[in-house]
Amino acid sequence: MKLKLEAGLAHQLKAIAAVADVFEGVRFEPPARAYENPAFALDYAKIGENVAAIQAREGVPAARRAADRDGGRLHLDVKMETGTGKTYVYTRLMFELHKRYGVNKFVIVVPSLPIKAGTGAFLEDGDAAAHFRDACGYGAKIEAGVVETAKKAKNKGRLYFPGAVAEFVRGSAHASDRIHALLLNMQLLTGGKLLTRDDYDTDAEGFVRPVDAVAATRPFVFVDEPHRFDEKGAAYRAIEEKLRPQCIVRFGATFPESKKKAGKGRAGAGGAAGGKGAAAGDGRDYRNLVYDLGACAAFNEGLVKGVAKEHFEPPAGANGYAQIVGIEPKASLRVKLAKDGEAAKPFTLKAGDSMGIVDDAFRGVVVDAIGKDAAAFSNGVEKRKGDKLMLAAFMGSYQEQMLRLALRRHFETERENFATETARIKTLALFFIDDIASYRGEGDAAYLRRTFERCLSDATDATLAALGPDEGDYRAFLEATKANLPGSHAGYFAQDNADGDESVAQEVKEILHGKARLLSLKNPDGSWNVRRFLFSKWTLKEGWDNPNVFTIAKLRSSGSETSKLQEVGRGLRLPVDENGNRIANRDFRLNYIVDFTERDFADRLVAEINGDGGAAGGAGTAALTISDALLEEAAKKWGVSADEFFDELRPKKYIDRKMTIDPERYGEMIAEYPELSGLRGGKVVNRNKKPDHKVKIRKEPFEKLRALWMRINQRYALAYDADVDADIPAALKGLLVNDVFVDATLLSKREVVEGTGTPAGVLLARESGVQVRIGNALPYGEFLRKTSLATNLPVSVLHEAIRDYAAGHGPIPDSRFNETSAENLAAKFHEWRVANLMGRFRYARTKASVNRTALTDAKGAPLPDIVQGRIGTSIEKGEPCDKYLYEEWTYDSPLEKKNVMADIDEVVVYGKVPRRSIAIPTIAGGTFSPDFIYVVRRRDGSQELNLVVETKDVAAKSELREEEKIKIRCAEVFFDNLRDEGFSVRFRPQLKNDEMKTLVEAAAGL
Repeated sequence: MKLKLEAGLAHQLKAIAAVADVFEGVRFEPPARAYENPAFALDYAKIGENVAAIQAREGVPAARRAADRDGGRLHLDVKMETGTGKTYVYTRLMFELHKRYGVNKFVIVVPSLPIKAGTGAFLEDGDAAAHFRDACGYGAKIEAGVVETAKKAKNKGRLYFPGAVAEFVRGSAHASDRIHALLLNMQLLTGGKLLTRDDYDTDAEGFVRPVDAVAATRPFVFVDEPHRFDEKGAAYRAIEEKLRPQCIVRFGATFPESKKKAGKGRAGAGGAAGGKGAAAGDGRDYRNLVYDLGACAAFNEGLVKGVAKEHFEPPAGANGYAQIVGIEPKASLRVKLAKDGEAAKPFTLKAGDSMGIVDDAFRGVVVDAIGKDAAAFSNGVEKRKGDKLMLAAFMGSYQEQMLRLALRRHFETERENFATETARIKTLALFFIDDIASYRGEGDAAYLRRTFERCLSDATDATLAALGPDEGDYRAFLEATKANLPGSHAGYFAQDNADGDESVAQEVKEILHGKARLLSLKNPDGSWNVRRFLFSKWTLKEGWDNPNVFTIAKLRSSGSETSKLQEVGRGLRLPVDENGNRIANRDFRLNYIVDFTERDFADRLVAEINGDGGAAGGAGTAALTISDALLEEAAKKWGVSADEFFDELRPKKYIDRKMTIDPERYGEMIAEYPELSGLRGGKVVNRNKKPDHKVKIRKEPFEKLRALWMRINQRYALAYDADVDADIPAALKGLLVNDVFVDATLLSKREVVEGTGTPAGVLLARESGVQVRIGNALPYGEFLRKTSLATNLPVSVLHEAIRDYAAGHGPIPDSRFNETSAENLAAKFHEWRVANLMGRFRYARTKASVNRTALTDAKGAPLPDIVQGRIGTSIEKGEPCDKYLYEEWTYDSPLEKKNVMADIDEVVVYGKVPRRSIAIPTIAGGTFSPDFIYVVRRRDGSQELNLVVETKDVAAKSELREEEKIKIRCAEVFFDNLRDEGFSVRFRPQLKNDEMKTLVEAAAGL
């Protein structure tokens, strides 16, 4: 089988053009020497103009257009999500830059040996060369040189100049059909003397140091995986200072975090850029980002697979853990084993010890190193004092169930891929493990390999039993699997490079370099190629890719805080069929199996994807915020201004004043406002989570509720009595005297174990700790601003009160204008407001128009359905009466269940109010949304009355929290205001012992 490249993929052509067009109209000087590149004029005005036009054309977000100058070279960035073809893009870009401008010397720098191996294989691949010649029409050929670390420094007493470098440098610009590419890994620039020594017995074009020879070619440098090349790091400095390129183009899905504040050094509109990039809107260091294919766009446009995450909850009774209770740097690690029903057991371990000493569940996990304040383990986990390793996640039985789950998902997908109408797809699965001996070892040590083959045999039998008569080919493939279980799987680990076993070497060769062989369903002799289950220890990450990985199982949590996108990256590429053709017209998913300690993986992955072009500015585990652009776009769909939309989100506690999303409310926010998720539904699936059930909204009942519904969805604001403003300055003076301004401190807690002098043993005694002052003072203006935001009081009023306080009590030390003092003042004012403003406010309708609501679209038409969770966590079977707003009974409490199922004669129509859909402001600073709405027929039949009910499942009002009491009192004022405006409505709280029928009948008798 041969992998077939595609020449016309739009997202790749755009990326290539985005870089090549930067030089349109820029003057290039022909090379003065045969080994040089032509030199372009670093015309800041023209290049800046081109960059700005390209960024506008490609829709690069304004926040990511940071750029500035260093006067020596041009920097360009291309952002492409993992799996979308970066290597193809920068390879074809070499052809394009050569064709347009005559550039023929390129240096490609990669961060690791696996990436180097993959890139080198692509550059030297004959089929790829034929593709660029025949399908793309380029007349040149790439001469690729891969620089390797010499195993022997000298050969027969002579020290030879690195051959790949010499050939690269001597490549002549006069040979117009040749492009010269030099491939380096990061370590060659930062370690050893291969490129920097000057005592070689040979040279290249008179240069004795390889780095000087490369620099003399005036190269274009391409950097792969730029997040691995920090601008302050040795590797990046070596690129700039030793290779001295004319232009650096970085290609990656992730870029380094910025070390600067946004805006510093920015060139501005039309200014060309180079060097020291400015902070962009997502905290990354971009330098003239000319193409931005982020994760959100890649998923939404079907350029990568979707992801379906799944995990098992821990088995009952397996809640034990090993906790790090002490660390002696470079010496020992103290661990406490805690199991249900057993006394805690202490252990002391040294570097090199197996965690199996602590419990057999940890067999295979070794203490790699003990640092100053953390210990590193062989499974990639780093733990600090107080951290825990959960026992259940390491139990052999739990791990076996993960294997079985991964195999089940694999065979489901494989069966589908075999049943394609055209060519079949070879389906691969990737297992990440931490105990190499459990796979590579012999006898009992190889427990994982033996367990896997047993599970594979069972899964194969189960799949064979389910096959139909028309699945003959797949049956034959599975029977071949059954006959050759050991040949169905293979592994690659870093230590394999030093292993002399020929069978291991063959496995490694096939996994790392035999992509086409691995993707083939048949061997050269016509037999079935059943090898498709691959084991590794996170070695197969960046740099290794196989488009047909459909299942990844992390058999033990890595505890990784790295990018979730990077973790699934090995399986995101779209697959190829048995003829090597890329398949892009189907909805493929990567099955991702993790343990229960990563149960939130899907949520974090969605947040990261949205943070890379959807809802957020920020990536990875950073706080998720709504961008101004997304707020504007979502507001348009609701038919309101961005400010009005913000004013709707903030009271519901979905976001704070900085538009940072509350992570606990993210899912709820997206359910109510799907426009705020840049990621389309179904692209990332949590198999452990049932899909959102939707309940149909009945149109006829809604029309009877329309007047009430639309009225309570009007925007209202609190309006205080005129004398309130006059009382506030005096109230503030009283509050300020009461210990508001304090130094920010930390108080330690000290516990001492001491003997009693008796057989009773020891006691744990608490003593007073120490109190230390911390310096987190705020500038006075910032203090006033923070307090104003927290209290809604004007800055001028706060300033006057503080000035009067200082006049009577003496100057306030600057150190006491801090976060603690601001919180103290806000809390005291909140208490005063609740205690003194009840009965001194009313509600005033704002000018904001009612557009889309939880039950209607922007035109006022009822929506077809609503997510069940918004109207009740539970569902009762049966068909509701015709008066009910929804087609199913949903509720949150036993009292609500009685309400929704009660068919009351006087009720014309009724329904549950969607959760937090109404935002009635309260004097406590939050909002109130009632539970039920009713239209009730008066007893005399003369007219109908609207009834709004707030349900509280407590026996008496005295049991309500103070916050709930305040909300109810504010609601009474709000609905009294509506009635004063001529709207027929009553509000009633309902407690546990109140029957809804009684409340309705009382209202109907009014």
